[in-house]
Amino acid sequence: MSNRPVIWITEPIHADALDKLGAVTEILGPGPLPEARSDDVQAIIVRANTIDKTLCDRLPALRVVGKHGAGTDNIDLPLMAERGVEVFKTEGANAESVADLAVLHAMTLLRSPHRHDQALRKGRNGDDGVRVGYELSERRAGILGVGAIGRAVAKRLTDGFGAQVHGYDPVLPEHLWPETIVRKTDLDAFLAETDLLFLHLPLTPETHHLIDARALDQLRPGAFVVNCARGGIVDETALAKAMRSGRIAGAASDVFESEPPPPDAPLFADDLNFIGTPHIGASTQAGLRRTGMMIADKVLNALLLEKEVEL
Repeated sequence: MSNRPVIWITEPIHADALDKLGAVTEILGPGPLPEARSDDVQAIIVRANTIDKTLCDRLPALRVVGKHGAGTDNIDLPLMAERGVEVFKTEGANAESVADLAVLHAMTLLRSPHRHDQALRKGRNGDDGVRVGYELSERRAGILGVGAIGRAVAKRLTDGFGAQVHGYDPVLPEHLWPETIVRKTDLDAFLAETDLLFLHLPLTPETHHLIDARALDQLRPGAFVVNCARGGIVDETALAKAMRSGRIAGAASDVFESEPPPPDAPLFADDLNFIGTPHIGASTQAGLRRTGMMIADKVLNALLLEKEVEL
């Protein structure tokens, strides 16, 4: 058994966070756990890997799980509670990075630079089918999930582009609701007034396939959908069908129900106006550093190292 607390880091995190952790703990990883060290692991820092019973049965000394990110759908929280394992996450640390990508996706859908680029490369003077685009302020922007990321998106839309924004989030307390966002209290009414939909809510049993065929049909005709939350929130087959029918003009997603998505995923059909990125919303230098340092602090505190390290 190591003389210092042992932390297993399942996937790469920022070098500054590794340095901070390594100064007072023994780090295993980033990467697979050596089988011979299973009994030593007291804490895990995880990004996308699954923390479930099969894994936890191998880790008898596990006391702390740190999620490098805000979503905990990859962690069996009831099991953690049952076993007395503390779980920490970094809600808000990557909000600015994800918000930037969400607005980038929206702007790309509204102006189609990728399609014009491809047309120019083929000798055409742009794509005539999308030559006339939209200003962000022309669209009725709706944010579903007004947490840290949703609020960061709203700030960009209102302060940067002069857009009118409304939102739906039944669990956000009134004192946290931004004055610049019109609050909707009925989901159907929210969708009916939206033609640029941003998704920024967690994946839970209640939100799984929340955006299904019915929800998509409630959006204003020709709406655009941007998902930088979790893939399972959207019924991808229904979204592909809605785009093919013209009911939805286009969509962009940084997340998929299966990651990485298969090449034959419904949204990748050639005739659809779809933009996909491989879950890179939080992947900026600043965002990764903030997230890494925040989860390092929380895990170290939970391991009772406050007196040994300057946090």
